[in-house]
Amino acid sequence: MKMHTLNKVLSVMAVACFISTGCSTKISDEAPPEIKVSGSKTGRSKSEHTNYFLAKGKYADIKVSLPEPPKADSALFENDIAVYRETRKLKGTKLWEDARINADMSPDNMCRYFSEPAGIELSKEKTPWTYYLIGKISGDASRSAKEAKKYYQRKRPFVYFNERTCSTLEDDKEHIDSGSFPSSHSAYGELVGLILTELIPSRQNEIISAAHQFGYYRVVCGFHWASDIEAGRQLAAYVNAELHANSEFMHALQMAKKELSAK
Repeated sequence: MKMHTLNKVLSVMAVACFISTGCSTKISDEAPPEIKVSGSKTGRSKSEHTNYFLAKGKYADIKVSLPEPPKADSALFENDIAVYRETRKLKGTKLWEDARINADMSPDNMCRYFSEPAGIELSKEKTPWTYYLIGKISGDASRSAKEAKKYYQRKRPFVYFNERTCSTLEDDKEHIDSGSFPSSHSAYGELVGLILTELIPSRQNEIISAAHQFGYYRVVCGFHWASDIEAGRQLAAYVNAELHANSEFMHALQMAKKELSAK
């Protein structure tokens, strides 16, 4: 067979493969590992305690990476109090209800919440690797924040003022004795936002805005001071840097990039 004829046959075979099986655009048959998801829809997801990429000792030293919470006699704490009192006026509004709904840190709710700013429907069924990433990093955000909470033992605003939050009484009781600084919701929301902007850079403004709003909901709800939210955002940046040195995370990130690029 002449060379040009052979090349023609091979070209036809390649086209046939593309049409009949889609092999030229196939990403991977590899499915992400399963993640455990359980817990209350009104509070923290239990998955945050079992899903994580980083070993415990890999988290940034909070005494170095985060500033201390504002002192009781400081201007920053006066601002925290002013913001808390102002947000009490939001009770009964849509923002108050949104804050209640987004107390839920489950990967299903996080995917629902970030789908619009990401410009794509995120779900376990349609974007399994992205769903896996979002669910898996919940523990990295919460465990790093937990160390700081235990260290600083800052009183939550609803405890400080002996008031109710936007959530359920059960949820309030679960948070009475846990520290306020920094906000794990803020850290998690910001971490998800940072990762999604890397996956979908064309939507970075919308995604980061949504991530900031997710943290602010905790101020609206009454679980956190404004300075807790800012500390959570800072913590997310440190955790994100540590994650990028983790091979398991980087593999999942690349798989998520591939699945989203095919959308």
